[in-house]
Amino acid sequence: MNKKSRTRLLIATGVIVAVFIVGVVFLVQKQGAYYRQVSDLATGQYDGKNVKVGGRVVDGTIKRDATGVRFTIVDLTGDSAKVNVLYSGQMPNAFDAGVDVVVIGKYASSGTLITADQLQTKCPSKYKGSASPAAQTTSQ
Repeated sequence: MNKKSRTRLLIATGVIVAVFIVGVVFLVQKQGAYYRQVSDLATGQYDGKNVKVGGRVVDGTIKRDATGVRFTIVDLTGDSAKVNVLYSGQMPNAFDAGVDVVVIGKYASSGTLITADQLQTKCPSKYKGSASPAAQTTSQ
């Protein structure tokens, strides 16, 4: 391989790596590598930005209207922080009061509101397996 071909290869590789890095940084900033707690929003650094926040749906706060579903979530760590959520997409079957959720959307601190693009429910107790009947009879 001559020097000119090697230089072209190095430049092409550098461009590909740079584009990949920029893409990863963009995705992490937009979606976040993990979700934040509701209490993290109080710092003010997330105002007007896309956030990914985990919380528990507060009983009695679920309201449906023409704009979508509005509800309030509280911090999963036991902190008393709350944030309102507006979601107009398809509701997961497991969505209900007391369910842990992760919402992804734009946060506005002025109304403590997340206008969510995505809503995911988490319900670990629903998916815990139980022993099969055969296993139960052999252990007795």
